[in-house]
Amino acid sequence: MHVHQVKTGMLWTQLRVPVQQASIALVQQTLRSFATTWSFSSARLDLMELAIEESFNTILQLIHGDINLGGGWAAAGEFEIHICIQNQTLQVRITDDDLPYDFAMLPQFTPSNLGQADADIRGLSVFLLQNIVDKVRVLPPSVHGQSLELEWQLPEADATMTSVTATEQSHGWQREDISLRGLQAADGIYVARLMHQNYGYTYVNSDLYIAEKIGQRSVDGRLYSHVAVTPDEELVGHCAIMKTSADADLLELGAAVVAPPYQGLGIFNRLWASLEQQLPQRSEKAVCVHAVSTHPYTQKIVLQHAYVMCALMLAYTPVSMQLKSVHTLQDAQRGSVFYCCKLLQPVAPMAVYLPESESKQLMAVAQQLGLPLLNQADADWVANSAHTELHYHVEASLNIAYLSVGHWCGDSLAEIHSVLRQLCRAHIDAVYALLDLSQADARLFYQDLTALGFISGGLMPYSPYPATLMLQYVNNQFLQEATVFAVGEAAEQIKHLVFAAYHQREGL
Repeated sequence: MHVHQVKTGMLWTQLRVPVQQASIALVQQTLRSFATTWSFSSARLDLMELAIEESFNTILQLIHGDINLGGGWAAAGEFEIHICIQNQTLQVRITDDDLPYDFAMLPQFTPSNLGQADADIRGLSVFLLQNIVDKVRVLPPSVHGQSLELEWQLPEADATMTSVTATEQSHGWQREDISLRGLQAADGIYVARLMHQNYGYTYVNSDLYIAEKIGQRSVDGRLYSHVAVTPDEELVGHCAIMKTSADADLLELGAAVVAPPYQGLGIFNRLWASLEQQLPQRSEKAVCVHAVSTHPYTQKIVLQHAYVMCALMLAYTPVSMQLKSVHTLQDAQRGSVFYCCKLLQPVAPMAVYLPESESKQLMAVAQQLGLPLLNQADADWVANSAHTELHYHVEASLNIAYLSVGHWCGDSLAEIHSVLRQLCRAHIDAVYALLDLSQADARLFYQDLTALGFISGGLMPYSPYPATLMLQYVNNQFLQEATVFAVGEAAEQIKHLVFAAYHQREGL
């Protein structure tokens, strides 16, 4: 734990404390000392202490359930407490690096509930916070973790705003003050800075750190962005539709970032919704989102916009890209993502050759998507090539590889094995094999891939084939099913099937 102060007058202070109930008293004492210098009354100081206690207990309950967090329980993470004077208010931000939480999971509480025998009072803490704090905000998860903000208006006698540093200065803009517009040529450098502010240098697409490349992608059709700006034209948010090439049939919606001081104003949702409104006018066939599984927030967004959970890509993101997660798993576990998709154009029925063990699940996902698949019976098939054709490319920033297979031959098993050994020796963490289910040899490739240790991940339409089956090989990566959040019945089913195969393959 450390407390750091700058300047006289207690403009801000910061603490790091273990995730334990025993930390509550220390935070309460620090806040009381800080607030006293700003002439808050004794009654308000008491309410501040109560707010800290209710905040801690609510977050701990949402993260860990009913387990005992007192006494000698070993903390699995830490809270960062930031107290500051800003915009004529005293603000307390509690940021956690443990599991994300969602206040929406708590039932709505009203005082009238107390008289009922079966009353559910789990929402009482939130109800109390809303009544003893001037403002309560739960900021969505970001690369900096997840934060709960408490805010009290300064007493009138001392309601003077003092700027701490240029990076912490805020003009107090409200949601309605933030406007959205398309990306302009001069915005590139500000988008690059915003990406670095949120991700460091860990974002998968390194082009988004270079203003010139952002401009090039915008000109050639690979990037279409909306940005959020304040009334004084400060760029505080970005979200984009991206393509691997100008003529690709698949769009990806992503690169959504919001400047940390402006999180909690609904900018993320507004940017996303503004791009969703553009999709019906696009000529591409489908749009996808890679929804992280370390927290449920993105998955909830995609479900609101009618995306279908199609596949689970294990070990997709390196540890450096993950949001703050369970402290004991940091530096030990890569992140997995759900591949979420929806069609933008009607698709004609297509003949496919589904592996028997996968057909039920694949047909169910295709039906949800509106992708008409006609599963064909086994037919006499003769190899029309002397050798199996394999193509792969490595995405160095993620340390993963994509393997495309074509023209099955009797040497398929040996050819795939040779490439897989090469990738494993290069310490590639995950290999994703993409099968074109419209080819009659898809079932033969499936047999060879599963014999080499690949497991199914699910259906990935237009990535790159209209009907793409993704199989995955996880190279010496330890994954825990409990750390993968799945929102909705479809995601839960995919998660169960993929991890059942993973456990069987790993002998767990």
